[in-house]
Amino acid sequence: AYNAARAQPTHMTPAAHKPDSNDNIAARQRDKASETTLPPRPLPITPILSSSNADTNQDGRTARAYLTPGDDIEAAPSIGPKTAAHLYAVGIKTVAQFLDADPFDLADKLDARYMTAETIADWQDQAHLVMAVPGLRGTHAQLLVGAGYRSVAAIAGAAPDELSADILKFAATPDGQRVLREGNPPDIEKIKTWVDSASAALAA
Repeated sequence: AYNAARAQPTHMTPAAHKPDSNDNIAARQRDKASETTLPPRPLPITPILSSSNADTNQDGRTARAYLTPGDDIEAAPSIGPKTAAHLYAVGIKTVAQFLDADPFDLADKLDARYMTAETIADWQDQAHLVMAVPGLRGTHAQLLVGAGYRSVAAIAGAAPDELSADILKFAATPDGQRVLREGNPPDIEKIKTWVDSASAALAA
């Protein structure tokens, strides 16, 4: 079974320094890079998988989580067939396996220029959001993480108008345009539903 606590990467703990030994320079450089490159990683919220704990849409229908730990990795946000093939090749087949992976270790194994540790961390945070917030789609999670809202708590604690402004700012960037693919950014009413759903996820 998927263990949400294990999904928290452990690369942020520096290696112990032994002045009298032959220091592992590469390992220490990696630890230093993790402190300066990757953003703080929020503890994941347990995914809402049952309809009894799910949020409700404006039309009264029950919203559901669009991603589960057992889903194929290609179902996760930002993971297309090409990226999924790279992940399959290193033994990452499910969302749970992907979330359990350390971003730096996985980037080393993948050895693909576009799949850096920072990018993998973004994808992991996107997946966490889609799993935990009922009704949230992959594109929504990409916009939220791109705008700096990497956790359920951050979304739940945001004022909808400020969150909307941050989303629009990110949507105007080249990265944001790639996410939207010529579509329109979400309106304030849609963003309010994200805040409400995130609040429900925290309270569940």
